[in-house]
Amino acid sequence: MDRFLGWVTKLVLVFLYVPIVAVVVYSFNASPRTSSWEGLSLRWYVELFGDGPLLKTLQTSLIVGIFAAGLATAIGFLSALALTRYRFKGRAFFLGAIVLPLIIPEIVLGVALLTVFGSSGIKLGVVTLVLGHLIVALPLTTLIMMGSLSSLDPSLPEAATDLGCTPWQTFTRVLFPLTRSAMLASFLLSFTTSFSNIVISTFTSGVGTTTMPLRIYSMLKTGITPEINALGALLILLTLVIIFAVGLQQMRRILVGAEEKDQAPDAAPDTISLQTATTER
Repeated sequence: MDRFLGWVTKLVLVFLYVPIVAVVVYSFNASPRTSSWEGLSLRWYVELFGDGPLLKTLQTSLIVGIFAAGLATAIGFLSALALTRYRFKGRAFFLGAIVLPLIIPEIVLGVALLTVFGSSGIKLGVVTLVLGHLIVALPLTTLIMMGSLSSLDPSLPEAATDLGCTPWQTFTRVLFPLTRSAMLASFLLSFTTSFSNIVISTFTSGVGTTTMPLRIYSMLKTGITPEINALGALLILLTLVIIFAVGLQQMRRILVGAEEKDQAPDAAPDTISLQTATTER
């Protein structure tokens, strides 16, 4: 049975990673057709950097993704803080309203957003794209931040206040250091969701604000060239760089935390974190 499960796992990994490897390999194919191999070439990378319209859509996707992820992370943190620290009337309804976009099909959300923007006289563009992607990303960030904040000792903010911290100092020196990893995860997940979104972008993008996924999807009508493979290979490389950078940062933080625990073995973890956060005060 273990051998069978091992083979199934290997087949699943091959199924997942073979397309990624194929994109990278065929980005160096000299042939304009992906069905044949004519040798190694950097031709499609040169054409990629000379394709102004495609690079413009990439710039739009990056701008929208950064703004949408930043807003979703900030609002998600505040929403999660309210939901985990306070018990107020309508709390269940508020939480349900936040996670509702995860249940409603995106095409329904897209039509609803287009109707609202049209009836309100809001011109479609970067702002509408950010708002549309924010609705999709906000439930993800809120749930991630709720999990992180729920694991903290609820008395930490009160203890920081007793030590003389202002609300801003409590956030910057206590809550932020303890939830930094969750915030980073929320931002990256929100950015990925926004960057790859097609359905919501179809209904909320305007003239001159076409995103990269929409551009690639429209190219299906005329045929996709290996230039898209070159773009995909660069995005894969960028993703790997981000993963390694985040991984090294997390490993460094783990090692620093282990050293602090060795220096103060009898102190409680929350006490160590609070003392470290308020040392510079």
